[in-house]
Amino acid sequence: MAEWEQRFKGVDLQSEGHVRLCEALEAAGLLFSFEVHICIPEGATGTRRTLDLLVISPHGLLNVEIDGARHNKTKRRDKDYNRDRLLSRHLRTLRFTHDAVLSDPQAVARTIQIELEQDRRSLFQQLNGP
Repeated sequence: MAEWEQRFKGVDLQSEGHVRLCEALEAAGLLFSFEVHICIPEGATGTRRTLDLLVISPHGLLNVEIDGARHNKTKRRDKDYNRDRLLSRHLRTLRFTHDAVLSDPQAVARTIQIELEQDRRSLFQQLNGP
């Protein structure tokens, strides 16, 4: 893939890391959606946000965020924290650095699979007892 190309399935994505993780998730056989627009219920108005990736399994959903260098700035970190806090009532968020995704997107996909498997086990325990 050319350095400048940030497309997956004909859709422009935010970065090369986003493309590589989408490719790794697809290769791992995981169902996912990218750049998902959601409305987080918050008071009377709600808050619209865009998720990087939403990974879907029969046992749960994971919001997967890929954080580039701009996420290291205090103001951006605070916005990320507040968004994660609002989302936590509805789904879990996993955050990975852009560098980690570029370095080994397959390892990131495996981590996501492990988290989904833990969700499955937790759900099974809740339904069937310890």
